[in-house]
Amino acid sequence: MIGGIPTSWLWLAAALYLLFEMWRGWRRGVVRHGISVMALLTAGGIGWVFAWMTGFIADRIIPLPVPAGRFLFGAAAAFAFYIAAVFLSSLLFKKTSQQSAGIVRLVYGAGGAIFGLVFGLVVLWGGVSIVRALGAVAEGKEAAAVSSGTPAPAMDGKIASLKGAMEEGTTGRLVDKVDVVPPQTYQLITQVVQLGGSPEAMGRFLAYPATQKLLMHPKFRQLFEDPVVARMAGEGNYLGLLASPKLAAIASDPEVQKAFTSFELQKALDYALQPPPTSQPR
Repeated sequence: MIGGIPTSWLWLAAALYLLFEMWRGWRRGVVRHGISVMALLTAGGIGWVFAWMTGFIADRIIPLPVPAGRFLFGAAAAFAFYIAAVFLSSLLFKKTSQQSAGIVRLVYGAGGAIFGLVFGLVVLWGGVSIVRALGAVAEGKEAAAVSSGTPAPAMDGKIASLKGAMEEGTTGRLVDKVDVVPPQTYQLITQVVQLGGSPEAMGRFLAYPATQKLLMHPKFRQLFEDPVVARMAGEGNYLGLLASPKLAAIASDPEVQKAFTSFELQKALDYALQPPPTSQPR
């Protein structure tokens, strides 16, 4: 259920969207919509290559933690490639209504409808991952709000409920099979967001022995000797700390990345987010 609405409405919404894409594909025609599908499938690869080629620049000019800058560069390149391909196909090829009536128009439209179905399935496939990722963030914010005794935003509750509905019963089993992102990744997202919203949990995370060992790395010691970074850490401004260009530069250092590979993040998060022991009355 999503706020009292049966989960079957998810299936109905998905079916209506696929029908819409088939209708749109029929109108655009087999060539136009075929190019749209190919462009959509190719855009991801274009974005990945562009992000890899420009990663050195992105890490230094975008004040976000690595690899957020690369992701933005890659996403922009993928979007630009897709828009350009769709625009050119609209200029160069006819739509179904511009074909002569008869078998040619029927084949042209039917082929476009098939590509429309494929396009819709690809979008739904990606949408599943996006909704689950946003839901994982919302769950983390809700958990942080509960631990601090403050009310969580209503929108977070709705998004978390939508994610939960997608992961229930038959729908959940199907979602797990088609989603390219492992379920453990969403759990990790939730825990990281919860950690960032709880100063007490962040303190336990930083006090964890493996975290302490990582922070003792010479590059990190140099970072925290910086007055600005030290002030943000002392104020608990972890978001500002993560957005620090100096932290991004250190995180892109091969020596530091090697140290991160041996760091067991999941164990550190479990330690930080476990409720502190309460003393028993005598």
